[in-house]
Amino acid sequence: MKCVHTVKGMSFHAFHGILEVERELGQVYYVDASLEFEVDPVDICQKDEALIRDAVVFEITRNVIMETKFRSISCLAVTIARNLLEKLGKVMGVTICINRKQLFIPGNVDSSVVEVTCARSDFETVKTGKK
Repeated sequence: MKCVHTVKGMSFHAFHGILEVERELGQVYYVDASLEFEVDPVDICQKDEALIRDAVVFEITRNVIMETKFRSISCLAVTIARNLLEKLGKVMGVTICINRKQLFIPGNVDSSVVEVTCARSDFETVKTGKK
């Protein structure tokens, strides 16, 4: 059985972006992480190890966002996905959505959203160099 576990609305004040002002003043990033994994219907009801813990997803996401400055929000999203896949062995796919509302552009824009979907196999080909 396929299960998708989503942690929505994680927020972090961080210092990413191409513009110097973005890296100096920072802005709030809102992150949703959806993790896809296979689970036995019996295990999900009876075994704690079958569960994905929200606190673990938050901590992995926080560590990526707060420990490195990224010029590309897409790269930030891919790095979060990669870390979740590496640290949560049963997860086979991850979708990361990053929303930021404070944009340093001349004009009225509600927000900018980057969404990436990565499978475990996407990163296995990077390690081996094979497709």
